[in-house]
Amino acid sequence: MARIIHQCEFDREGLENEVDFGQALRIIKGFMGTEDTLDALKGFEKRYEKAEIAAYENDEDYGFDREWRYEIFAYNLLIEGFGQLFAPKEA
Repeated sequence: MARIIHQCEFDREGLENEVDFGQALRIIKGFMGTEDTLDALKGFEKRYEKAEIAAYENDEDYGFDREWRYEIFAYNLLIEGFGQLFAPKEA
């Protein structure tokens, strides 16, 4: 777990000022239908990977990236934030 999903600047536009950490939690938990943060993050990553593979195998573009722009941004924000919790302490 914990890979950052690429999101182009166009899809991120304006979200930096609109979605904070708390809002990101609500977005991911709501999208995945669970109150468990870890389950929501793991579930979102699996759901995204399935959509990504299906688009690749069907030779489609990644239109769902635009449809899921809030969710992808929220996921990335949470992964980056939680990553800081588990980073080694600086000396």
